[in-house]
Amino acid sequence: MLLFYSLTLFVNAALLFIIEPMVAKMILPFLGGSPAVWNTSLVFYQACLLLGYAYAHFGSHWFGSRRHALLHLILVLAALLLLPIVLPVGWFDVPGRNPVGLVLSGLTVSIGFPFLVLSAGAPLLQKWFAHCEHRAARDPYFLYAASNCGSIAGLLAYPLLLEPRLTLSQQNHLWFFGYLVLLILTAVCVLYFLRPLSRNGEEVVMRDESINCTEADTRPVTFARRLRWVFWSVVPSSLLLGVTSYITTDVASAPLLWVLPLTAYLLSFVLAFARSSWASGAFVARRQAFLLLTAAITVFLHATEPDWLILSLHLLAFFFTALVCHGRLAQDRPSAKHVTDFYFWISLGGVLGGIFNALIAPLIFRGILEYPLVIAAAAFIRPYIGEKNNSNWSRCLDWLLPPALVALIVFVTLTLKHGQILPPANDRMLISGACGVIFLAFAYRPVRFGIGLVALTLVSLWYPSPFGKILYADRSFFGAYRATVDFEGRKHLLFQGTTIHGAQSADEATRLRPLTYYYPTGPAGQIFAINSKARANGKVAVVGLGTGALACHGAPTQKFTFYEIDPMVEKIARDEKLFTYLRDCPPKIEVVIGDARTSLKKSPTGNYDLFVLDAFSSDVVPTHLLTREALELYLHNVTADGLLLVHISNRYMDLAPVLDRLAHNLGLVAYIQNDFHIDTEESRAGKSSSRWVLLARYQKAVAPYLADSRWQRLNGASGDELWTDEFSDVLEVISWL
Repeated sequence: MLLFYSLTLFVNAALLFIIEPMVAKMILPFLGGSPAVWNTSLVFYQACLLLGYAYAHFGSHWFGSRRHALLHLILVLAALLLLPIVLPVGWFDVPGRNPVGLVLSGLTVSIGFPFLVLSAGAPLLQKWFAHCEHRAARDPYFLYAASNCGSIAGLLAYPLLLEPRLTLSQQNHLWFFGYLVLLILTAVCVLYFLRPLSRNGEEVVMRDESINCTEADTRPVTFARRLRWVFWSVVPSSLLLGVTSYITTDVASAPLLWVLPLTAYLLSFVLAFARSSWASGAFVARRQAFLLLTAAITVFLHATEPDWLILSLHLLAFFFTALVCHGRLAQDRPSAKHVTDFYFWISLGGVLGGIFNALIAPLIFRGILEYPLVIAAAAFIRPYIGEKNNSNWSRCLDWLLPPALVALIVFVTLTLKHGQILPPANDRMLISGACGVIFLAFAYRPVRFGIGLVALTLVSLWYPSPFGKILYADRSFFGAYRATVDFEGRKHLLFQGTTIHGAQSADEATRLRPLTYYYPTGPAGQIFAINSKARANGKVAVVGLGTGALACHGAPTQKFTFYEIDPMVEKIARDEKLFTYLRDCPPKIEVVIGDARTSLKKSPTGNYDLFVLDAFSSDVVPTHLLTREALELYLHNVTADGLLLVHISNRYMDLAPVLDRLAHNLGLVAYIQNDFHIDTEESRAGKSSSRWVLLARYQKAVAPYLADSRWQRLNGASGDELWTDEFSDVLEVISWL
């Protein structure tokens, strides 16, 4: 039965972790493709795991193990009534609702009960196995590795096998059939556990739980010990959400990039619980110190390139930290009779870490401060390496030495900078380099190392930003924003993450000239220059507000309607101390708050002459705005000879093949312009390189706009799979993989 229990655990975990990205992807289009959808979903999943572990732990005490096993089988069967999964789509169309509440309530009614039942599967199956007359039943924690292997298999199977080949409906039905298989496997395990009568007609007596206690496991499970389990669980859980946000903000909010950190998280569990003490040994701990320090320094420097190196460093720092924390959990695991208690407290720590990142941090921090703070927290709970010195003097130095040295380094740096000995661009490099060398020597003392990283984080809040003087900073469900003025005081810039979302000149003579991707000599400027004359009384729709710069390409008699999902973006664009495009540009301007696709369904047919898709979540165009159904909606809103103009500038994804395939499928003519060659004068004036695609129903409609030979025809040959609301594969368009 060992193999059978292992197989059941594997299937249970695989289903649990396939449903996570699958349902999050179903919800993603309704909330603008925000990375926060996944982090909020993770909090829900962690909360369900906690409830599942609580049910597994307390249920056996309340009902007895045998009755509880039968009850669980009934609940697994009852969950079939809620399958296949159906989302409450109508809830997401209600304007003004809190997006966090929408995600949590939508997940609760669609998968809450089945997910709760699956969450209880792992601890219950291990508890039942611990009662079996099997030599491995003395320590059933090795089954935790089997469960996590199933989790990893499910996570990787989704973006690599299921998402590229199946539509969401097909995935949903395949998951349902997988659940039927699990029901059969669980029934066999329960029946074996219950084994009603022996050959002598007497009830088989289960192995006494006390037999399962090894000598090393006889320590009492005190409240202090449970608190240690919580602390060792909180940090990797919080780091999981932090590193996921870091990746998905600037690359893409998509299942592939959701599952990479989660896979590393689960792999650390597998290695830590595989009957080995090396996970929390000196070899791993020393490398964790170096990687933690490197990750903290890249955050301090706001480093984004080279992309593959920065991404790898943060993932490795997270993985080694999770390995250290989970290794300490594995070494402190109690006897088999406390298995459900152990998992409950681990899960509680996971929920607390998730709640801090997804719910509390956005309320108390204006920027993404939780990630560097938790990196510092990870340093505090490292194992002590080498000979331990707990003298009063050493403990005093732990608290005083790091901040004193950081203050000295900053003072020397500022002195060199003001004396023009140190170039301004190198000041942060000097601070981070000097701190890095010193802090690495502190790594053997966790408190001293942690205080050093906290001091570096606090310096980053006070020290001048590399993006210029910060005029405004805040965050919402949809992103973290900064409005800055450059070091020369020539222009204001709007950032989301590390991506510029607009700029405006501070010079009165040029303040209404659109900058960055919307510069007059760029592709967008060319289209608008002709459109504002040819259709002087026309209407223009723009999905994505930014700073509102596109409005200054319009004529006074035109009307511009901006569709923006985030009210905070409109607040920034209308703040006259930051940007004045909406106030001063010639056309009549209206801003509609809400998801563009939902809002556009209420717009009259053929209402616009020009439709511009300029929506980004940091550097990423949300995938649900680039599907066949989305383009059909845009076409429904433009006149017969109207134009679609799509902004696809991107550091990581090549979206031209996606639009090429869509245009070919819908019978549209499509042209692309790559405006990558910018002369020195344009660059100084504020122009940025950009990439735009122009689409129309007829060749005649685009002919007046093709005087510039840089517009190149897309002929449908470069596209691969057609993106629809049911199917999209980000993996095929990520350029650096």
